[in-house]
Amino acid sequence: MRVLSLGILLLLCFQAAVFSFARPPKPSAAPTGSISILIDNFEDGNIGVDPEWWVFDNIKLLPSHNPALGAIALEIGGETSDWYVGGFGTYLARPEHDFSSFGYLELAVYGGGPRSGILKIELYEDDNNNWQIEQDPKQNYAPVFDDRFSYELKVDWQGWKQIKIPLTEFADTNPLAGDNIWNPQKLGKSGGLLQMQFIALASSKSGAVHSIIDDVRFSSP
Repeated sequence: MRVLSLGILLLLCFQAAVFSFARPPKPSAAPTGSISILIDNFEDGNIGVDPEWWVFDNIKLLPSHNPALGAIALEIGGETSDWYVGGFGTYLARPEHDFSSFGYLELAVYGGGPRSGILKIELYEDDNNNWQIEQDPKQNYAPVFDDRFSYELKVDWQGWKQIKIPLTEFADTNPLAGDNIWNPQKLGKSGGLLQMQFIALASSKSGAVHSIIDDVRFSSP
């Protein structure tokens, strides 16, 4: 009996040691009682489907496994010699989606410390009533007829952090096109909020970026 008890005690100590070195669990993405639209939780480990994310320039995206929870998130990496690394984006518009009732963008972010980099989040909404964002490659792919609103998230912490960004804090970064008004709702032939992008910037001119994101969603207050 003593041998059996000792064996159980050693097993419990071993399990405690394993989980003490595991990545800390992610915080809950949506508070109880809130209304939200989940964009992606990356659980399928595939950025090419449901939703499809396009990827550009030197960004590297990998599924990140959390051994403590068995969950999957999206790991973001890459290097630069001139601040900008690259980015990725997805088309948001669906017939059943209307973003006018949501006031926040939420996501869980894992940072690797003060030099993890900056995530610039861009939201594009339709102002010329065709459910498309026309972009000019000669002007760094700026929208030609539609609005672009941006927010810069400096990732300078260690571990998981739940981020909740008021949409009112997104700034119009394309003042020469669109109506320069945040109007994400479907109205007439307008598709409203059509797409979002994440742009990765290094914390210094030359360097690398590294962070992990999960549970990207729009939520109500």
